[in-house]
Amino acid sequence: MIPHSYCIFDHFYYKWNKLLAGQVLVHSHVQYEIYYFHGGRCDYVLGDRTIPLQPGDLIIMNGLTPHCPQVDRSAEYVRTMFSFDPHLVQLFGHNLLACNPLKPFETLKNHHIRLSPATKAECEDILSRINRYYYSEDPVHRNRLLAAFYDLLMLIYELCRSEMESARKGVSDWERYVQKIVAYIEEKYMEDIGLDRMASDLHMNRFHMMKVFREVTGMTVFDYLFKRRIDQAKIMFHHCLDDSVTDICYKAGFKHPSHFSRVFKKQVGTAPDQYRKRIRESPYS
Repeated sequence: MIPHSYCIFDHFYYKWNKLLAGQVLVHSHVQYEIYYFHGGRCDYVLGDRTIPLQPGDLIIMNGLTPHCPQVDRSAEYVRTMFSFDPHLVQLFGHNLLACNPLKPFETLKNHHIRLSPATKAECEDILSRINRYYYSEDPVHRNRLLAAFYDLLMLIYELCRSEMESARKGVSDWERYVQKIVAYIEEKYMEDIGLDRMASDLHMNRFHMMKVFREVTGMTVFDYLFKRRIDQAKIMFHHCLDDSVTDICYKAGFKHPSHFSRVFKKQVGTAPDQYRKRIRESPYS
């Protein structure tokens, strides 16, 4: 993967045919995930289900359910996958959010879709467009990337419409536990929150809260909190062009600009003032 300043997904692999040296382990995370199977021989483990895949199969996941592919290495295994934070959809603007593009992930949690030949071709065209624009620094391509991503979410919405009207999938106790923590952080990430206050507000044991969150997501609670704040800062740099770096720092929930700059550079790969400068110099901002 090639890093760049407008990396909107946490992970992105297009028509990826590489395999790890060892066995792929079951894992989970707080990001939503989209997985598309191009070809090979693979069963996909998703919670307590094992799904035999066919080319053209699409899986959406809320990420918290343990999942992994079980690959038959006798055939070339090719897939496209990417994970993203739900709040990324703020980049679409209010009008495009009138129809909630994340409803399939929120309602169905995890869902396997076997595409028809026509829908398979449409989906692969959208994935190709996402890949075409994903690594470009051009501001026009940046907008076309967002348009292609929104198009994919709307295609998924359309394909899941009937299931969403009738299905209500259950989640495990640990998933529900982590979702409660994530929802709390989503509501209060701009405030000065600590583990003691969080545990008290959620009526949870502090050490159990930390343990479950890390085991389910692979991140500490504060790792996730800081990532959420930095993601929001990136969004505000695009929408609040008149705000200074210090303004964004405080609005995103950081108390000290030096800490904000250090965490931002670690996560994004560039200093916040450089990121802001690039956005403001874009003629399409």
